[in-house]
Amino acid sequence: MEVKMPIKEIMTRDVVTVDIKSDVQRLAKKMLVYDVGSVIITDKKQPVGIVTERDIVRKIISKNLKPDDISIRELMSTPLITIGTGEDVTDTMQKMVKMEIRRLPVVENGKLVGIVTDTDLIAISAEMGNIFSDLIKMHREKVFSMEVPQNINRGICEECGDNVDTLLLVDGKLLCESCRET
Repeated sequence: MEVKMPIKEIMTRDVVTVDIKSDVQRLAKKMLVYDVGSVIITDKKQPVGIVTERDIVRKIISKNLKPDDISIRELMSTPLITIGTGEDVTDTMQKMVKMEIRRLPVVENGKLVGIVTDTDLIAISAEMGNIFSDLIKMHREKVFSMEVPQNINRGICEECGDNVDTLLLVDGKLLCESCRET
């Protein structure tokens, strides 16, 4: 079952950004202050790239460089892959998997308006699963109460588990004579 939901419904609106002319140490401090795993790089307020914790590990730490030895332009991943606010959640998930990325900046008319992460998508997927489960349970109870006759010959009591000759539907449960009386 496919559910259409625009990404603007789940995106994070406050995006941490750093100007391309800034330095790596300032970028890293911003990541710590805002407790984020990535920062969008801007040039004249336009989003042009992204730096993730993984970029810092791959391009600085693993090469035993000092943060001052590399510019943000060299550190960032570019071109920046983005999505629009009207993009569907399911399509976004597929795009992220196909492109093997965990974060997607959201743009509207060329302006950065949010970001969506794999964690956001997992959270919404889990919540949708809970909602679907509740809806299925609700529907099952309604259908069961509509279609099941009041008396059923031979079956298992849902209260005591005994196999009996006659069951009666009471408050959505099939009960034997003993359990109905209690």
